[in-house]
Amino acid sequence: MRLITLICTFLVVSSSLALAEIRTITATGEYRMGDNDNRTDAKRLALQDAKRLALEQAGTYLESVTEIKNFQIARDELRAYTAGIVEVMEQQTRSTMEGETTIVRVVVTCRIDSGVLVRQIDSLRRNETIKAELVRARDEADRWRQKAESKTQELASIKSKADVKIVTDERRKAITQAEIFPLIMQASVALYGASGSIGASSHEGKVRARRLIEQALALDPDSALAHCQMGLLLYEERNIEAAVAEFRTGIQLDGFEIVCRNNFGNILAKIGKVEDADRELTYAILLSQLSGGIGTFTARMNLGDILFEKGNLCGALGQYRYAVSIAKDKNDEGEIAEATFRLGAALGRSGDHEAAIAAYREVIRLAPLGFSRAHWNLATELLEQQKFSEGAVELREYLKTVPNSPAFQQNIEQARALLGQLEECLPKGCEIVSP
Repeated sequence: MRLITLICTFLVVSSSLALAEIRTITATGEYRMGDNDNRTDAKRLALQDAKRLALEQAGTYLESVTEIKNFQIARDELRAYTAGIVEVMEQQTRSTMEGETTIVRVVVTCRIDSGVLVRQIDSLRRNETIKAELVRARDEADRWRQKAESKTQELASIKSKADVKIVTDERRKAITQAEIFPLIMQASVALYGASGSIGASSHEGKVRARRLIEQALALDPDSALAHCQMGLLLYEERNIEAAVAEFRTGIQLDGFEIVCRNNFGNILAKIGKVEDADRELTYAILLSQLSGGIGTFTARMNLGDILFEKGNLCGALGQYRYAVSIAKDKNDEGEIAEATFRLGAALGRSGDHEAAIAAYREVIRLAPLGFSRAHWNLATELLEQQKFSEGAVELREYLKTVPNSPAFQQNIEQARALLGQLEECLPKGCEIVSP
């Protein structure tokens, strides 16, 4: 493998051969200065323009890669993934004169390894949480960039020095926010984009995330989103007290930040602060409802888990049903299966065994290979209802699909023991001790 890696580093191979292609993209952005402009802002605007052009080129190239075509990803969604993965580096800045107009040009480059990017994009598109965050951050970056352009046009026609200062400050804020959101997007991917879960990022991912978040905070120390992202990073580093403090700072700066409250609630639940987690997740859902939604999928699932653990099965059932509804609106079978699985668990705990059985069968229909635990839970329900033949079928399916790893050995041994009892006793009609 080491030899293959070295060979692939030095060879550029056609993607049609299913091997990685390494490509360097260069783009030049420019800004034409007016009478009310200064060079610092002009350079920032030229740099933003260059990065935008580079990412557009990167996205256009990725659209042509065979594996990406097979994913059937919408162009806007691919743009969000590209912005979250591809890091664009400034290379050169120069100023020239055309008549009496100063033109600031910035050259940037990015290096793309198609093999690496295909794997990263495949992982991101399977993770609804990070996908939603990337799309939202891209939209916010676009919104602030458009606002900066609007202020530039306004600035060109202003004569009053006082008005120039006001509009310049407004534009500078827009430029800053347009710079922050891409940094947050890339930090999100570095933290948990590949694994899809908090608490599983690599050392390299944490280092990169810290660098990006610190860049965002250097641009704006009062960025609520950057503080919340730092909270996620500190939690990853197991600095729990500091993580909670960062989340609280972010929420104080922007109490309407839904994603921040949702992530904070999730982490509070993980560290055992159930009541606080309940409050944050409920508030996140309320904020979503006020903006016309019914709450994010993740917030509904997290709140359902908390209510389930507290024994509030009625509340948990309601949250899981909402989550199923959200997933169905998005036509995401993976999320539908996950929410339906948890709904089945709550139904079984509440005593509605027939409904639980129906829920688990629906999970298996949606994800026949990805939910061995649904076979296990379904077998448990069937055996408790003395449906021994059907239970044996599900135990066999469980043993076929469960990962063969130490984490599952206890369940595997228990399933084999139960199946052995069933195969021996069913012909005789004897009783079975259910799991």
